[in-house]
Amino acid sequence: MALALAFFSFNKGQPLSIRTIFYPLLGDKIQGAWGNLIDILATVATLFGVATSLGFGVQQINAGFSHLFGIEQSLPVQIVLIVVITAIATVSVVKGLDSGIRKLSELNIKLAMLLLLFVFIFGPTMFILNGFAENIGYYVQKLTVISTWNETFENSNWQNSWTVFYWAWWIAWSPFVGMFIARVSRGRTIREFLMGVLCVPTLVTFLWMTVFGNSALYIEMFQGGGFAQAVTDNVPLSLFLLLERLPFNAITS
Repeated sequence: MALALAFFSFNKGQPLSIRTIFYPLLGDKIQGAWGNLIDILATVATLFGVATSLGFGVQQINAGFSHLFGIEQSLPVQIVLIVVITAIATVSVVKGLDSGIRKLSELNIKLAMLLLLFVFIFGPTMFILNGFAENIGYYVQKLTVISTWNETFENSNWQNSWTVFYWAWWIAWSPFVGMFIARVSRGRTIREFLMGVLCVPTLVTFLWMTVFGNSALYIEMFQGGGFAQAVTDNVPLSLFLLLERLPFNAITS
């Protein structure tokens, strides 16, 4: 989406909005009712994506406060957290792309990378390194099988609860993320764009899932177990339960 937006906006002089992607199909009609409808649907989709992310994030923060400080997990606490997060996001948007959203995004990435490095160093490092290679190999081997699997014979509803849900969640974010990436990618070649948007994020995703996922598996397999059941009982608490098994958990949590 970002590539199409960037191409038609910067190379063809079209406005930087979701309707621009449909220019090859609708032509100048994107400037009328059809274009307005497309932008409205994109806005609604983004709202659903934001609402889902905010809901999960607030639940996790509330679970962390409850685990660390004894603050109850309740709707009033979560509403307060939503108000605070919304206020921070609003300030960043008002400040603009360079001084607001970009700085907040850069801070978020730096903190996430520090946490990733911490878990990698103080967690089961060799288990993580071995798992990284094996996880990529397993993914490549099973990609076709998993891509075509639709629970025809199992009927466990796992795919609807996980795969379909997560795909819908991320697709809902595509209008906002696509416009952001298109805006900050001006002046880049298509090769640079693909490297920065597809290759690097995919590698980081493998690394992130391996570091945290394999650390949790190591605890479950070799440190007495019980971790999986604790996570099942309270999913938002999972990250804090993992960090609790590592040094300096009062700081990292």
